[in-house]
Amino acid sequence: MSTDPSRASGTSPDDALPPVEPPSAGFIVQLFVVPGVIVLVVILIWVLFNWLAQKGNDGEAFVRDLARNNPGRWQAAFNLAHELRAEHESKQPRLTADPKLAEKLGGILADEMEAGSTEEKAVALRVYLCRALGEFKVPDGLPVLLEAATTVRSEDEADVRRAALEGIAVLANNVGPEDSHFADNAELEEVLIEAASDSDPRTRSVAAVGLGVVGTPAMLEKLEFMLGDANPDVRYNAATRLAQRGDPVATDVLVEMLDPEETAGVEAEKQEEMRPFKRALIMVNALRAVEQLAAQNDEADLDELQEAVDKLLASNPDSGIRLEAKDVRRRLAEREPAGVE
Repeated sequence: MSTDPSRASGTSPDDALPPVEPPSAGFIVQLFVVPGVIVLVVILIWVLFNWLAQKGNDGEAFVRDLARNNPGRWQAAFNLAHELRAEHESKQPRLTADPKLAEKLGGILADEMEAGSTEEKAVALRVYLCRALGEFKVPDGLPVLLEAATTVRSEDEADVRRAALEGIAVLANNVGPEDSHFADNAELEEVLIEAASDSDPRTRSVAAVGLGVVGTPAMLEKLEFMLGDANPDVRYNAATRLAQRGDPVATDVLVEMLDPEETAGVEAEKQEEMRPFKRALIMVNALRAVEQLAAQNDEADLDELQEAVDKLLASNPDSGIRLEAKDVRRRLAEREPAGVE
């Protein structure tokens, strides 16, 4: 017969355990309060950094830093460019929808133009501001862009003029060319048409984009005339913009762009190492223009363009262009023949 040790010793099982005491205040602090303080500190640090980030991206801060003629303005320019790009697809843009910010950046550009410095950094800042104003979704920067597009006191400012023309085209696309600031703007029409007749083909090429985006009757008439420009970049830009509007008058130039044996546009590229990229860019732009023409104009006869796409495919282009060309050919084949209801 076995003997229970606890009974033998005169103790119960409960007597073998340490006594149970209420937790001390120090223990409670260690268990609950200390971790809570750590979490609170982490949250406060996160809030602080978030506040600093928002403060750094504040429009007023950008304007203040850009207005200062010191090395810090270029860091501000870089940061602003990053923020503007980040808002491209945003449905609730903060900076690009701010008319006051556009107006103040325009004021800095106006001051820089009035100063008229031809130093490299000063010119580069004006180029930057023209392009930055184009990123906005409000038209408040248009007046100063028009001023920059018509101010060429030296060859150094020709780059600023082209940047202003680029800014106008992008801005019109962002705001909407049907907006009265663009559609009913006689000064804008005059500026773009004049730039499209400039002696420098780079300026004519940029102007062609703006003409196509805004697209008043007078602008489209000028764009059609530019299809015969001696410079390939100019007529290619004119053709793609007209095709995007569904105008088959661009057909001949698009066929030229699709021709794998055509070298005019490639030879226009001064940097020889960039010529293969230029050839690919011309073909891709032409293919997309053909697709847009087909989408915009159900009645256009695109047989000639379909033949040009077939010829391009037969030349065995690289895989990227081949895939794009096959897709365009399929879309063209799916269209009803011209005149068929």
